Formats: sequence, structure tokens, C-alpha cells
Amino acid sequence: MNIPQGKKELALRYVRENQREHAMICSESVFNALVRSGVIAVQEDWTRIATGLSGGVAASGNTCGAVCGGLMALGWALTQQEGVTGPEGRGQARRWYNSFVNEMQEKMGGTVCCGDLIRSSGGYFNDKRVMKCPDIMVLAVETALRYLEMPEEERRALPFGENVFGLQ
Repeated sequence: MNIPQGKKELALRYVRENQREHAMICSESVFNALVRSGVIAVQEDWTRIATGLSGGVAASGNTCGAVCGGLMALGWALTQQEGVTGPEGRGQARRWYNSFVNEMQEKMGGTVCCGDLIRSSGGYFNDKRVMKCPDIMVLAVETALRYLEMPEEERRALPFGENVFGLQ
């Protein structure tokens, strides 16, 4: 997918604006920024499906909501392409998603676990965490944009990172 520069810039502006001016949480902010900017074609009110993913999935401290919001956008975009719904297509999609999560983990200091990120910032209401999360949301949008523009050949060649299937 070729994304015009103007849409990329809007997505990066909206991700911060969503949190600051519209009180959106991490998962909503990332997903909505990609929707509102026109990068992915989904009705804007679908942002609500991302709500339960904040705070590491329902405030459980598991996978970061910003990462989940990015994965939702990737999932929507990829499943709109031909050939992704069969077993081989889903396997290739899994490779793409896995690479996204593993890249985010590397960029986020070795974890995508919201609880770890919050604890390392001194707690949820600590100013350090309040400053860190918006940067992670921007990182999720930047990374998702790059993955959305990734040519299929490159996507198929991505290595599997750590995964429960034992795939390589």
C-alpha cells in the first residue's frame, strides 16, 4: 500500500491529539489516528472496538494497548487484500504481525508488556509514565505505517521472532 505523505503526517499528528484533546486511551488513539487520517478505511466510530485493549488488555498489564491498536490496523488493512483469508494467507499474515510485535518490543526496550513499562516508569500516575506512553503511541503509528507500506515480497521474507507455534 502506498500511503501519501500527507496521510502519514496526519496520522502522527492525530495520535497525540487523540489522547491530549479527545481523551482517547492508547489502543483507541493509535487505531483512530490511522482511521481518521484515511490510512485505513474503517468507519471512525469503530474506534470503540479498541477500548478494551488499553492498559495491557483490559488494564491487566499484558500487551501494550498501543501495540494492540497497531495490530488492529494492520489486521484490517491486510485482510482487505486478496488471498489473505485462506490458511496460507493467514500464515503469512501471522509472520507480519509477529514481526511487528517483535520490532516494537525491541524499540520499547525489550518488552511490550504494559505492566513492565508502567513499573519501570514509577507507576501509572507517575509523570515519567505520562510522558512515555504518548511516545510509544507515536512509535506504534510510525511502525504500523512502515508495515502497511511494506511490499508483499518483503513481508513474506520477514523472520518469525519469538512465537508459540515454533515457526521460523
